[in-house]
Amino acid sequence: MASGLDKIWEILPPAPEDFKNKFPEIQPVILQLLYNRGLRTQKQIDEFLLPDYSQDLHDPFLFRDMKKAVDRIFQAVENKQKVIICGDYDADGITSTAVLWIICKKLGLEDATTYIPDRLNGSYGLTGKMIEDFIKRKIDLIITCDCGITSVDEVELAKQSGIEVIITDHHRSTEKIPKAVAVINPNSRGEKYPFKHLAGVGVAFKMIQALLSDSRCRLENKEAAEKWLLDLVALGTVADCMPLLGENRTLVKYGLLVLNKTANFGIRSLVEKSGLELGTLSAEHLAYQLGPRINAASRIKHADEALKMILTEDKTEADKLAGVLNSFNSERQRLVESVFQEIKTEIGEEPKEKILVVLGNWPKGILGLIASKLVEQYFRPAVVLTRRDDEVVGSGRSILGFDLYRVLDGLSKYFIAFGGHAGALGLTLKEADFPDFKKEVARAGKEAMKEWDLAPKIKVDALVQMREVNWSLYEELKKFEPFGRSNFLPNFLIKNIRLNEMSPVGQNGQHCRLIVGEGKKMIYFSANSKVGGLKPGDKIDVIFQLGVNQWNGQQELQMKVVDLKKLQKY
Repeated sequence: MASGLDKIWEILPPAPEDFKNKFPEIQPVILQLLYNRGLRTQKQIDEFLLPDYSQDLHDPFLFRDMKKAVDRIFQAVENKQKVIICGDYDADGITSTAVLWIICKKLGLEDATTYIPDRLNGSYGLTGKMIEDFIKRKIDLIITCDCGITSVDEVELAKQSGIEVIITDHHRSTEKIPKAVAVINPNSRGEKYPFKHLAGVGVAFKMIQALLSDSRCRLENKEAAEKWLLDLVALGTVADCMPLLGENRTLVKYGLLVLNKTANFGIRSLVEKSGLELGTLSAEHLAYQLGPRINAASRIKHADEALKMILTEDKTEADKLAGVLNSFNSERQRLVESVFQEIKTEIGEEPKEKILVVLGNWPKGILGLIASKLVEQYFRPAVVLTRRDDEVVGSGRSILGFDLYRVLDGLSKYFIAFGGHAGALGLTLKEADFPDFKKEVARAGKEAMKEWDLAPKIKVDALVQMREVNWSLYEELKKFEPFGRSNFLPNFLIKNIRLNEMSPVGQNGQHCRLIVGEGKKMIYFSANSKVGGLKPGDKIDVIFQLGVNQWNGQQELQMKVVDLKKLQKY
């Protein structure tokens, strides 16, 4: 594998002169960052830098079936029907289920319950067994969230039994769309809704907005009811790795404001158990601390543990459940590392296949995490499967820009179940078909990725001079928050700078402090294996990210090294 010093640096193309001339008032580095994000007009730039909740969210009734969904839910309220909300078992599905249940209760649906399948038993979305159970329970209406778009047969079974279905989902539809009362999904075939990248919780929230705007809604403070759900919308959106541009950016930006003063007992307890503090939370905390703890429930036991924590109105129970999720997360980390090392040993340092496919006897709940780590390690798509009776079930993850869903969808003859999107998917097939499936994936991967260079890459947003790295730049960068997918914290490149000093820091000396140029400090985390051969006096190129280090009541700009290269002397 490529080492930390031989990754490919991909410097994004500079903004053209006509673009720079259009916006002379914006400092060049910031203008380059805007250009990198595809923001070309004053309107796009204003919406990005100054998201406005009242202006930047689309009308929920732009979904073609939204009125049908709203009418059916108010019919259920009026007729006191039995409604069940069925969500996925990940953080997106759990938060989707939570926001819909909360609003259904506020609307007066007294007999509304929730159902989330068991990840460890292989269930996903609607199943025939679930529908049979709902028939026995005399359910009148099923509302799905973050699932259901591929449940054609299950929706038909429900319909034949007198149960109606509303689907809210964000995954790709197949050619066949379930014959539900309403399908609310920006990625459903033929849907015209203008923003395609909502998370499942984002889609659920659009339906909530539509419900609250209806004249039949009798809530006194509709605006408060809507906005106090934004903490969960932000959490689910970030945890599901959705692009933080467009409508998602507005939802997450305002969601973080709500989250940092959340009234939700469960989220408050989880923040505390995670070692975090309300008032300081960023999208990064949602992605790497809160989201994984919510996901850990279904990976180790059942998603209901997380859902109960979010919905409880008892602080003592919230504290207890947050502690449980915290312990689940520790167990999840241990399992992932153990299985990952086992698979790395099997694959070796330089795999031949363009798409990795591995099969073992591993816990189903951690397969997606293992696939993600393989993608990170080998910089190629990965599918990780485990045996279950005479079947194999698994998860796939892809590298940025490569549509793994499209490639595997061409092998549909093997699938018992299949669903997801370009970067993440789930699948089930007969174990007897696995050898042929693996060969077909290898063939399809070789063809689809023949033009791909699978060396690890670091994208560089802008080349800068040291004099440009100052508090003014940092303050402008803060306007780019929240950072996340499609709006990552920028990588800057400084070239040909002198290394004056380097010294180990950290409890075990695993990090390195660099003094460069005219005395500027940089920090290089986990640098032990990456700075060998460097010495004071060397000239280096450095990719870094700009942040702030707070220590002992003091603040200073911090240049965090992402990668560096020693310049060769000739």
